[in-house]
Amino acid sequence: MRTTFNIILIIILLSLLIFTPTSLIVLAASNTTEIDVNVSSFSQITLYPNYLNWTNIIAGTAGGHKNITVKNTGSVNVSAIYGWVNTLEKETIRPYGSSYSENYSAGGVLTIMNETESKYFYLGRIEWNWTQDISSHDWSALTTSTPISWGYFRNMSNDYVWVLGNFTGGRCNETGAQFSYETDIDLGTTSTRKPDNTFTLTTITNAPYEWAYAQITSGTLTGHCIAAFYNCQKLFIYNFDKRSNFTDCGENLYNAQLSPGGTIILRADAWVPRGIPAGNLTRATLTIEAAA
Repeated sequence: MRTTFNIILIIILLSLLIFTPTSLIVLAASNTTEIDVNVSSFSQITLYPNYLNWTNIIAGTAGGHKNITVKNTGSVNVSAIYGWVNTLEKETIRPYGSSYSENYSAGGVLTIMNETESKYFYLGRIEWNWTQDISSHDWSALTTSTPISWGYFRNMSNDYVWVLGNFTGGRCNETGAQFSYETDIDLGTTSTRKPDNTFTLTTITNAPYEWAYAQITSGTLTGHCIAAFYNCQKLFIYNFDKRSNFTDCGENLYNAQLSPGGTIILRADAWVPRGIPAGNLTRATLTIEAAA
């Protein structure tokens, strides 16, 4: 009997040794794998928000500033960021004297301030010629050209008289044409209708050569460019527009390298001059572009 008991005890002990959890620890193992990801080069910028709206603005006032965030959502650095608004495509007829607000482009009242400037600039405003004589005027500032058209620059609550002179070819997009404007607010007197900031225009070098331009360095429009259309019937006032027709003048919104994920903030406002009919202006589109 004792022998049998010893045999059973030995079997039990062997079973415990065979099935002990220690054997599982001995069998545990690990390994590694390498992770490698390649991102392709891709240029993209995104604007936030994608819609700007100003309502119930009293003529002669500003609508109030709104922020526009420009974000580099691509995978490469971008620089030379510029912007333009399609006023020329949206405001195609002279709107003065009309009771239809749709004849005016919303782009013509849009102003932008970038992160390095302390003032707002028009991206693309049209000032059309005045079809009647401006009384008590003095166009003597045009010393080398013939006065051909005139009008008013209106920045919300104030008007400033301007005059455009064509050159020997009779068109205003030729080098040698002249633009002059008043720095005094128009009061209807000769002293406030005698433009004294005079600039000689230069033909824009890129086709279709319909415009001549000048960089404005004095007066209310300092920092802007003005471009005169070949038929002398309108002026285009702008900054930050580097499209093919306007690359010769103006500056970029942002010149430094903007890395992927980086952002810049632009301040936008709507400056509505006096004398615009009540209602919705024709919707315009702001485009921001950048070089990779």
